[in-house]
Amino acid sequence: MAWTAPRDWTGISNDIVTAAMLNVDVRDNLLVLSTHAHSGAAGMGASSMSGLSLAALATLTFADQSANPDAAGELQRNGNDILWYGSSVVNLTAADASAGTASLRSIGTTAVKAAAGNHTHTMSQQAEDLSEGGSATVDGNETDVVTKTYSCADTANVVVFSVVARFQSSLSYTHTGKLYFDGSVLETRAGIGGVANADVLYIFQALVSPASTSGKVYKFTSQLSNATPDVTVWADLGITEVTM
Repeated sequence: MAWTAPRDWTGISNDIVTAAMLNVDVRDNLLVLSTHAHSGAAGMGASSMSGLSLAALATLTFADQSANPDAAGELQRNGNDILWYGSSVVNLTAADASAGTASLRSIGTTAVKAAAGNHTHTMSQQAEDLSEGGSATVDGNETDVVTKTYSCADTANVVVFSVVARFQSSLSYTHTGKLYFDGSVLETRAGIGGVANADVLYIFQALVSPASTSGKVYKFTSQLSNATPDVTVWADLGITEVTM
C-alpha cells in the first residue's frame, strides 16, 4: 500500500462524501503512516538525514552510553566525555593527551602542552669546546685533517659547527673539503685553489641537532684533484652548543 495525496474536499460533487473517499484519504493513508519505513517514497520520508540543517539548534544533548564507541564513524558520550572512533577512540574532551594523540591542549612547555602564540626563544651559549686544530699532508685521497668527538649537555640543544681551513695553492691542482657530522657529509666544497702560490683560507659552518647526549664525531677532510703533490692543510674545528 502506498501513500495517496488527499483530495481537495471543496470540490466534492453535491457535498457528498463517500465511504470509498474516506477509505483512501483517511483509512489507507493512516495505515501507510502506521508502517512508516522511511523508504523515500511519497509520505514515507527520506531514509537518511543528509539534508538536515542544524543552524537553529541551540543544544545537542548526548545520552550517556557508559561505554566508548567501537566502530568507525561513531560519536558518543561516556560519562562526562565525548568520544569519536576513527581508526581508534579519541577523547574529544580530554586535555593534554600523550604526544601524537589529538586532544585539547593547555598552554605550557612540556611535550604534551601547546606553546603560547606570543612566546619567544632566548638563545644562549651552553658550552664551547674548540679543538686545538689539526693538520695533515693531503694528496689525491680524502684525508682526515681534524676530528673532534663532542657530547651535548641536553638533547634539546643544537650545535654550531665550524671549520677554518688553510693551504698553499698552485696552478696544478684544486682542493675539495668536506664537513662531516656523525658519519654523514654536511657540506662539500670543491674546486678551491688553482691559483699560483696563493695562500687559501676558507670557512665551513653548519648547524646540527644531535638529539642525543652521546658523543658525536665532528670531522673535516681534505682531498686534492691531483694525486702527485703532497700539500699540508691546516684546520681549526670549533663547536659551540646552544640552548634554545
